[in-house]
This record gives sequence, C-alpha cells and structure tokens, in this order.
Amino acid sequence: MTAAASLFKRALAIIDVQITGLHPDKDCIWEVAVLHIDNGCVVARHAWLLNPACALPSRISRVSGVLPAELADQPRFVEIAEALAQCLEGRVVVGHNLRVAHAFLRRGFALAGQTVRYRQLCTLQLARAAWPDLPCHSLDALCEGQSISRFFQHRALPDAEAVWQLLSALVAQVPADALNLQVARQLRKAAVPRFMTAARLQALPARPGVYYFYGENQALLYIGKSRNLRQRVQSHFQNDHHSRRTLQMAQQVREIGVQPTAGELGALLLESAEVKRLLPLYNRQLRRQRDLLTWALMPGVKGLQPELQIVGQGVLADSSVGLFRSRRQAQAWLRSEAARNQLCLKLLGLEGGEGACFATQLGVCRGACCGLEPREVHDARLLAACEQLRVATWPWSGPVAWVERDLEQGLCQWHVLDQWRHVATVDDPKLIDAARQQPAQAFSLDAYHILLSHLRRFPQTEVVVL
Repeated sequence: MTAAASLFKRALAIIDVQITGLHPDKDCIWEVAVLHIDNGCVVARHAWLLNPACALPSRISRVSGVLPAELADQPRFVEIAEALAQCLEGRVVVGHNLRVAHAFLRRGFALAGQTVRYRQLCTLQLARAAWPDLPCHSLDALCEGQSISRFFQHRALPDAEAVWQLLSALVAQVPADALNLQVARQLRKAAVPRFMTAARLQALPARPGVYYFYGENQALLYIGKSRNLRQRVQSHFQNDHHSRRTLQMAQQVREIGVQPTAGELGALLLESAEVKRLLPLYNRQLRRQRDLLTWALMPGVKGLQPELQIVGQGVLADSSVGLFRSRRQAQAWLRSEAARNQLCLKLLGLEGGEGACFATQLGVCRGACCGLEPREVHDARLLAACEQLRVATWPWSGPVAWVERDLEQGLCQWHVLDQWRHVATVDDPKLIDAARQQPAQAFSLDAYHILLSHLRRFPQTEVVVL
C-alpha cells in the first residue's frame, strides 16, 4: 500500500491554532481553523476567531493584520469548545509543531469541561525525519522550499491549508516505507517528545530512582525522582501544557538517563544532591543552596534572648528554633509570633531604645520591658510560641547508616547520615568507612525535611550505628 493510500485512508483533521504567546497557563488562543480530510480530499473547513481573554501583543497584530478591537466581540474558547471537540473527535489531528497547539487545546478543553481524545500527527516531526539536512523546518521555511503559496501568513485557515499542502508534498516525495514508518511511530504513542521514541520510553525501568533529561550537546536540562521512573518520565510529556517552562523543556529533551535506587528515600536524597551538584537548567527550587539561619534561645542575665545564627557546618543546638533562608524571613516570623503572643520586640532584640517599648503604649505588649509583667511569664510565652518550629534533635550520638532494601530487584543501599546531613550512599557496607571520611557537607534544608519525614513515616527503619 502506498503512503498516500495508507495515510489518506484515515479521517484527518488539519488544525492550526494562533496563540498570544507560549505560556499555556497565561496566554490564550485567538484563532482556530480545522480542515476535514476524507479520502485525501478537503470536505469541510471550520474557522473561529476568538476573544482571547488577554491582550493581543502588538507584534502579533502586525504580522497577522488582526486588530485587538476585532476580537472584543468574538466568542471565548469555552463557547466553541464543544463544536471544536466534535470537529476533532475520531480523527487523526495533523498540525505543524503540534505539541504547542496540543498544549493549549488540552488546557482549553479542560477548563471548558470537555474530554477529547485524538491521535496526533506532527508535520514538523515528519519533515525532520524526511529532510534531515534542511537548516530549518519551520512552516515558513518548508513552504518556501516546497513552493507552497500562501495568501496570508500567521492566520489559522491559511496556515492550516499550508499544512495540508505540506503533508501532501511529504506523501508525494518521501518513499512509502519510510513515511509509513514515521506515521506509525507517531500514531502509536502520541505523548512522545520529538527527539525520542516510544520504544525508548517503554524501555525505562518501572522502579524507584532518579532521571536526567539532556538537551542538545548533552546539556543537562532537568533532574527528577520517582517511585516509578517509567511512569514519571512519560507523565512529563503527557502534561507539558501546565506552564511555558515544562512545555519548552519537553520539546528540548534528546536523551534520558536514569539511576535506579533501592527505594524512595534513596531517590529523594540523590535528587537533592545531584541538583545542587550539577545545577540543571530547569530545576529552580532544589538548586538553591544558601546559608540557613536559625533562632537560638540564649539564656541572658535577665531572661531568654533570641539570637540569629548561621547553621553552616555546625551541629544544631537543642535550643534551635526554625530554619530560614534569609534574615528577613527569620525576623518576619519572630515579629508575627510577637504580635500573636503579645511579646516584647525590645526584649526580642527587634527594637531599640530605653524604657517601655512602643507596643506597650498601644496595649500590644504586656509590658515585660518596663516591669508590668514578670520576665519569666513573658519567656514562657516565647518558649510556647517557638515550640512549633523547634528543630528536631538528631536521635543518635553520632553518624549512622539507614538501610534501604529493594527485595524484588535485589538491591540494598546504606545511606550514611550525620546530624540530619546526607554524607553518602553506598551499595556495599564495606564502603561505609571510606564514605565517612568525605568532607562534611553543609546543612541542607531539603535533606533535613526528607530525613525527618521518612523517620516519622517509617519509625522502624533499619539503622546501623557507626
């Protein structure tokens, strides 16, 4: 069967979506067009001009010729969602760089309460496979190279017509076997990044571990963890419509690496350490490693005095209260507790001056600063307020190793820990002593929360005291 006969035997919907920008969660669709193709012929054309519910950028207005005023009285996407869903239902949806359009469509349909299922065929991926030596595979460049005439550019209906002509050119020029193979690969699994294959994703292990996304020239894009690597990696490409960042990342992934672990704890610790070590482009939260601050309640001549200390390499004291990423955050918390518990800002070191504090005059402070309240009563309220953020004391006198086992895979790992710090993870207990000799790591808030949470969930964790 020829490529044309095989492909055009299917009911196709050639789609083009015009958007205000690349943020699926912020930008909107302002025009949609769909061509129905049956037996290789255009049998219907559908087009909607929409009110995007956000500003139409001037650059888009310039290239498309559409003025914002023309969109003001047009329907919203939610109003045409049902009709559009009916246009696509049961057909193979064809578009150029379809992942971007699909991201906006999925989000729009979800907000409209519509569930639409369709297979996808991207002419950008087909063109890349068919003509790999071309310097550019954009719709404009391909139309120019194939002498495809367009009476307008950057409008939904003319662009949909151009995509249809491009698909026809591919079918006519590419050998049938090669084209049928590419079509089959796309239709078999819609949620596959353009530089990957469904077989590569399916080959990922369904077990705990850490995964690495690499882009062009092996640039590290992202590091993540999961209890099931295969499912988690695939979910990135099924849900890349949530933000511009995830959409951009999904389109750049060229290779995926994995590092299996014995369980979720090992995956969490490895992810946190690797992000800080390798600084991937799209990991923003875990890569931040600043000096942490804590309030230490120091006994003074007249009573307790909160003192802000840097955690750094030191061991956390039993009196440590809270872990903060900045002085401003730490002081804001203490001020809020002072207001909630009628504590004195002067005694807390947050206000200067002689005599009674200003809050006493307002009736907010109970007057421990000027003898209206005993200092020990004030400090008792301070201790009670701090109790909720009291930093957990390390339960052992020194370093230990937590044992994590994957009985199904026959993998066992020893996580060497000390004072809520992750020192190292080894697969052989004979390597523990060597791991302990590594330089002390700075205290990590991520590791602290990971370890404390695990210990509370699994109090019977197997522990080897070193």
